[in-house]
Amino acid sequence: MDIVTKPLLKSNRKPSYQSIIIGSPNELVNVKKDLSTWEMILLTICMAGLQFTWTVELSYGTPYLRNLGMRSELISLVWLAGPLSGLIMQPLIGAISDKCTFKLGRRRPFMIIGGLLVCLSMAGIAYSMEWAAILLGKKPSLIEFGNDDEVRKMAITVAVISFYCLDFSLNAVQASCRSLILDIPPLHQQETGNAWAGRMMHIGNVIGYFTGFLDLKAIFSFLGDSQVKILCIISCIVFILALLVTCLSVKEVIYETSAIEDSRPWYHTFIYIYRAFKYLPVPIQKICNVQFFSWMGWFPFLFFSTSWITSVYARTHSTQEKDFFEVSTRYGSFALLIYSFVSVAAGIIIPHLTPKSDSSKNPFTIYNIYTASHIMFALVMLSTFFVDTVEQSIVLISSIGIPWAVAMWVPFTLVGEFVQQNESKLNNKNNNNNALAESSSSSEISSSASSSAVAVDNNNNNNKAGVEGGDENEFDAGMILGVHNMYIVFPQFIISIISALIIKLVEEFTQTGGGIGNIGKNDAYGWVFRFGGLMSLVAAMLSRSIIDLKIYRKD
Repeated sequence: MDIVTKPLLKSNRKPSYQSIIIGSPNELVNVKKDLSTWEMILLTICMAGLQFTWTVELSYGTPYLRNLGMRSELISLVWLAGPLSGLIMQPLIGAISDKCTFKLGRRRPFMIIGGLLVCLSMAGIAYSMEWAAILLGKKPSLIEFGNDDEVRKMAITVAVISFYCLDFSLNAVQASCRSLILDIPPLHQQETGNAWAGRMMHIGNVIGYFTGFLDLKAIFSFLGDSQVKILCIISCIVFILALLVTCLSVKEVIYETSAIEDSRPWYHTFIYIYRAFKYLPVPIQKICNVQFFSWMGWFPFLFFSTSWITSVYARTHSTQEKDFFEVSTRYGSFALLIYSFVSVAAGIIIPHLTPKSDSSKNPFTIYNIYTASHIMFALVMLSTFFVDTVEQSIVLISSIGIPWAVAMWVPFTLVGEFVQQNESKLNNKNNNNNALAESSSSSEISSSASSSAVAVDNNNNNNKAGVEGGDENEFDAGMILGVHNMYIVFPQFIISIISALIIKLVEEFTQTGGGIGNIGKNDAYGWVFRFGGLMSLVAAMLSRSIIDLKIYRKD
């Protein structure tokens, strides 16, 4: 067999090379073809559908539960569903799918199953009242929701369970989509792939918040009798279509297990997760440390921005006004719509500001941009002290689109670069071992056939031992992304509890008791925002310790 050396990295990066044995079954795995722009769009469009569905939950979740009669501090605890599902599903799905041998590939089966569960969960949220009436043995058409306390309490239960199911399903799909985006492109296109994923998420935000801002009852009355019902149906349609496009356009290489992997016990996945935490490479650990504090800032914004705008709106409007909550929630959707437009623009422009080479004196390195985004987010959150009108709140929320664009691009690019470089080193080592075995075998045949067999067998045993023993730096993409995501969800547990305490303390201090009629008399959500801003400042300081990978843009 001929041995050909092929470059893994292009342009201004220091070249790294990988030896490929032509005709080897590993060739398809080791050499990944460059993706065109169109192929990048098809690969990452699943993130747009995923984000569209997240926007429905983020913008309407809290107001919807409040409208059902749930107390504010309890709603904060409901949103533990997000971090809990991320904590369990992302590393678990990542680890299982890494070794999945389905004919559809490693990631797509989980995307399809998770997608179906997402749609069922959305139906539970949209029709929580109807499900509640059925469970209580009553006819939904005869129920006056506001006057039936029993049905209202059951509807809250159904909605909360559905939100939990939705979060678990979405996290399963998100883990699979992120891993797929890491699997398909070659190393030098990792930055491009993650940039496209970020753009698709921004587009999903724009479409989602724009749809939520529209008066859907007037436009799509045939889909339902409320804004939430229609929005849930539309989100299911968009989500499924986006997922189908990616699943049908991407071709995965079927994973083949080794004899060692086939003999591993069922609990090996959990040992794998534990070892990934224990031996997390230092560059990834530093990124995870930043993400921990960064997401203690992002969580309050993502879940309470609409409610904060509602409280600001209530300072100048009576809560007794007709359709108060619907109007105020649409103001929140409008603010998030502008924010999503800003994030799309920032997601397109900012990557093009990065330097082309190491010799460039351009200060807009990916390293500096990451730090600056945390500082900007912190300043905006702390500026809520000075907001008095809904117009000012809209401007503030809109400006957060810039740091959000960076948050959806930089950390995943850094993680992706490291994972791909690590996999390249592993492939190099394995190919070099195979080449040495071939060479050793050829030379020994001339003197002794048995010596050749021993040499090859020893080499293979060493190779297997390395895999089984587990080089602490050798983990698959899905597992690394799973651990990285756990550092995103851990702080959400903490901030959920802190948010509930802050809201409770502020409401008691202002003697409102959380009543709907007094919503404009306290600034509980503003105080939660400010706490998040302080956490973002901690993230900014930690970001300076990240190993500065030399990542350059390509024209």
